[in-house]
Amino acid sequence: MIDIKPNFEGLCIEKYKASNIIEFRKNANRVNKLLLCFVSKGEMSIQSNEFLFHSKKNSVIMLLPDTDIINVSSNNELDFVVFFISLDFISTYSFLTVLLASDEIKFNPVMETEAPAGKLIWSTVKLIRDYHSKTTEESTVEAVQYLLYALFELISKLYLPVIKNNSLLQSRSQDILEYFFKLLNEHGHLQRSVLFYSDQLHLSPQYLSSLIKKETGKPIKQWISYRVIKHAQELLKTTSLSIKEISNHLQFVDPSLFCRYFRRCTGITANTYRENYKIKK
Repeated sequence: MIDIKPNFEGLCIEKYKASNIIEFRKNANRVNKLLLCFVSKGEMSIQSNEFLFHSKKNSVIMLLPDTDIINVSSNNELDFVVFFISLDFISTYSFLTVLLASDEIKFNPVMETEAPAGKLIWSTVKLIRDYHSKTTEESTVEAVQYLLYALFELISKLYLPVIKNNSLLQSRSQDILEYFFKLLNEHGHLQRSVLFYSDQLHLSPQYLSSLIKKETGKPIKQWISYRVIKHAQELLKTTSLSIKEISNHLQFVDPSLFCRYFRRCTGITANTYRENYKIKK
């Protein structure tokens, strides 16, 4: 069974055949994640809500978060791989916000791949699977994220034609989202106030919060917390800095506040996280 919180920092890869296709439906409905399905053999049908989709060999299926899969069926030759991807794992891929918010893709999730793009997609999928299966000494989260970025670039070109209004790519909302995530990547480990980002974007905090929630499905404070925690985790894993020094580096008023913040966001203490990482190494 797939874990509700997949390991490897938000990415889980599972392989399915006709014999365990029901397991796929169960797993897909247990997690609120973006699902990318790559059908290499056979044919499959997916019933989602009131819609029925058919896919065949060399098809890509993009199932958006909160998709409710009612039923799946296939022929005996079915062979496919599924990437279960949490949105925070790909939060910096700004062009994905258009795809994830698209009703057209929700109703048209299946795309057939053709050469030469198809060959690139399948070879990139294999490369990601290879990297994902390696130990931390041989592969890194960053390496897999870069490969995923390349894969999404290829896949996005398949789906863009189904989006009726391509001007969405240039819309004000998308410009705001792109700039917000750019600011978050640059300042997120130090700036924890919504007001900082709204000031930079010349928007009210209420409007920015509402926009981020609408377009990404997550509150803006959750994105900010994620960036702070990611930076803290890197310091805990890669440096010998004390908790107090890390707290100071992240500009918390005092170490106890940082410790409460870390535990609230992760469910464990900073010291426990560091010790767990040492054990895994």
